[in-house]
Amino acid sequence: MSVAATYAEAVFEAATDLKAVDDVGRDLRAFADAVAGSEDLRAVLDDPNIDTPAKKAVVARLTEGSAPVVGNVLQVLLDRGRMADFPDILDAFESRVAAAEGRLEVRAITAVPLPDDLRARIVAQIKEKTGADIDLTESVDPDIVGGLVLQVGESVVDASVRHRIEELRETLRSSRIDSAVTS
Repeated sequence: MSVAATYAEAVFEAATDLKAVDDVGRDLRAFADAVAGSEDLRAVLDDPNIDTPAKKAVVARLTEGSAPVVGNVLQVLLDRGRMADFPDILDAFESRVAAAEGRLEVRAITAVPLPDDLRARIVAQIKEKTGADIDLTESVDPDIVGGLVLQVGESVVDASVRHRIEELRETLRSSRIDSAVTS
């Protein structure tokens, strides 16, 4: 189990014990949004010259009014020098919550936005195979050229044109040319 998954599981269990999973999820997301939206806050949390007690004071002020589990986990991350792992921990926590609710988080990466009919077919096919409700997150990456990359948990299905080109390139690099054919 990864570091992020270990922390996420501990946070999920603590939140479940307190019957505060929704509150914890909301407050973790709010903290992540605050960090993402503030260059100054990121600078403070990332600066190795700022001592941990000062960082903990900033985080304590930011998490006032949040579910206590949120402040506690952030303080532990600071104590252990693991604040850089927070985005992965949040992702793992959200995946854990989705799994507990019978939802499956699926990420689709395409070169262009998915048309509605294709999005519906993807969701229907994954739901048919898994029986879970699907939370589909989409992102556009023109570098994949065409096709689709699907990520479900730790599993990735790469049906992108870029991937096919890379496979062909590797095949061509590793192929031996029979000299009898070329003579």
